[in-house]
Amino acid sequence: TALTAMPDNGTGGLTVVAQVVAEEFGVPLPRVRLTRGDTDALPIDVGSGASRMTNVAGHAAIQASEQLKAQLTPLAASMLGADSAEWEPGGWRSPDGRFVSLADLATEMVPPGDPISRAQVTLTTPRSGDSAHCVQAAEVRVDLETGGVELLRMASAQDVGTIINAIGHQGQIEGALVQGIGFGLMEELASDEGHIIAANLGEYKMPTSRDFPSLVTINSPAEGPGPFGARAIGELPHIPTAGAIANAIADAIGAPVFELPITAERVLQAIDAGKAQAAKES
Repeated sequence: TALTAMPDNGTGGLTVVAQVVAEEFGVPLPRVRLTRGDTDALPIDVGSGASRMTNVAGHAAIQASEQLKAQLTPLAASMLGADSAEWEPGGWRSPDGRFVSLADLATEMVPPGDPISRAQVTLTTPRSGDSAHCVQAAEVRVDLETGGVELLRMASAQDVGTIINAIGHQGQIEGALVQGIGFGLMEELASDEGHIIAANLGEYKMPTSRDFPSLVTINSPAEGPGPFGARAIGELPHIPTAGAIANAIADAIGAPVFELPITAERVLQAIDAGKAQAAKES
């Protein structure tokens, strides 16, 4: 049973904790029971953000797993009738080669509620200076008469380290791109004399699945500070998206657009400004 107070706002962090525990104990993932704790049972966590959850909660799970294995090792040696035992995935082995599994040890030697079967770790670590990198490219089609922009394709290349959950990892990349597309092309919190103009989601435009382009994902292995060499992915692919789209539009129309989101009106203004500048220089 993995008990964690980590809040999960949709990133899949709780699943990662269970995967880390399963890996540490050498058991199938379905054998791990995940329990959500609260502040009555555990210290307060600062929150789910800043690409910290897999790193912090994962390392805490590893340390608690190692502590628990160390507590149970003398018990395993006793069950094997040996002076010592060494942990290997799934259980312990004595010097003469005999093996006892974690499940058999727990069943035969650990009474319910025995403190020896529990380990709690509260992890406090300094902020990591390790940095990750992401590079993106965009392909767009621009209607020079209307200023309309169609996002056709994107490529996103990022440092990733060890990927613990492939589906969740790719989902973080795609979710970040959706946010970046909204930031670059649609979303604008405009106000008039202190009043928000777009007061509902009918007026405040956000990207949908129909706005998502064809995507090429390139994951570059670069060992990170997280568990098993993992590296943060939560916010990284969001950073260059709007810039990549803006550069593609500038290449298409021959003039830069300096204000986000890049609406059709701003594209037409940039085209006119580019023409005026060209005429002035000639």
